[in-house]
Amino acid sequence: MRASRDQLMLALCLGLEALLFVLVAGTAREGASTWTILLALGASFGPYAGVLVYSRALGDTRGVEALVMLAVATLGAIWLFAPPTLSDDLYRYVWEGRLWLEGFNPYRLAPDDPALAPLRDELWRSINNKPLATIYPPLSQILFALGAKLGGGVLGMQALGLAALVAATGWTQKLTGNPRVALAVGLNPLLSSVSCLDGHLDVLVGAAFLTAAYALTHERFVGAAFAVCAAVGLKVVGLVALPFLWPRPKVLAGAAGLSALLLWPVWAFRTPTDPVSGASQFAMRWRGNESAFAALDWLSRALFPDSVAAIAPRIFAGLAMTCILAIVLSRRMRPASGIRIALWSVLLLSPQVHPWYLGWILPLELAAGGRAALIWSAAVLFAYAPLERWMSDGVWEMPLGLQIVEYAAVGVALVYDFRSNSKILS
Repeated sequence: MRASRDQLMLALCLGLEALLFVLVAGTAREGASTWTILLALGASFGPYAGVLVYSRALGDTRGVEALVMLAVATLGAIWLFAPPTLSDDLYRYVWEGRLWLEGFNPYRLAPDDPALAPLRDELWRSINNKPLATIYPPLSQILFALGAKLGGGVLGMQALGLAALVAATGWTQKLTGNPRVALAVGLNPLLSSVSCLDGHLDVLVGAAFLTAAYALTHERFVGAAFAVCAAVGLKVVGLVALPFLWPRPKVLAGAAGLSALLLWPVWAFRTPTDPVSGASQFAMRWRGNESAFAALDWLSRALFPDSVAAIAPRIFAGLAMTCILAIVLSRRMRPASGIRIALWSVLLLSPQVHPWYLGWILPLELAAGGRAALIWSAAVLFAYAPLERWMSDGVWEMPLGLQIVEYAAVGVALVYDFRSNSKILS
């Protein structure tokens, strides 16, 4: 009797989440305000919570893996009927993919370079940071080119984001053997929207981190090395998992060499002092939705002159991350625990935390039985608050009150996770 009730409630929660996704997509398509869209997206976490609870009804049901994948693909496809709404990065993804097919190098040429003037169209007008060259490593560039090759422009990139979400969900299910974890990843409203609506591929980075943790747990160091390099090839943050290969020096050296090769194009075509270097500008200037970094910045401005205060918090943050990694490695923690802590340190010490960055940690966090990143995936919607003013006035200013609420929720959830000794992937 209880099983039947749980199955009914699961179906009801899935239906409600789907309806709210339709509402978000519909309001986005009609050009509704950012707050209207965010309220509807935030509301979808209600039925999503029900999905997490009642997914116990899945059990060992025959064909459960296929049902999970179908649910993720169906709800994710809803976003394809709306334009990118909460991020304009997708336009750059499509643009850079087109450049490769046209024979141009986005590492060398920024969108507003005169050499690209003949390609300027409506897509070009939607690109952000036109004076800057790309910051994305080669594996991401390959995916951008693939999206462009398949055609469809913006829709094609959204479809690629949907494929990434479905693939990450299936891979999570394969590694954990737990359809409930896979469903939690694939139906998370944040991951679903950032992947399928706004075309971000960060969930693939999260799948790579999960793979590295799984491989290291089973002492499959070569497999872990390839997973780490895949993460690096998608986003520079993949480097945080590299030190966990230290028990096998040769494997570590090989992975470090391949990682350096993957990151070489990001720096090779534009020197760090070049104002067109997107990587340098991102590393030295970008800020937004930060937490611990804000405290480091305040301390630096109190202690140092302006000429030093601009760079000091980034140095301090880098040193803090290095110390945390050293402590984690010296204590010989289980790989999943160590990588999880390393990712938390990166996110909490970073000067810039976009909502889609949570795709890096959510697959591993959910597989580990933690809840803090899950709470953050809802609270991080506050980070979109400045979007409307950015689109109208070009000013990005995060309300301090919302930032405090966001990180207070994250802090409480982290304390709860540590006190409850969350189960770690085994």
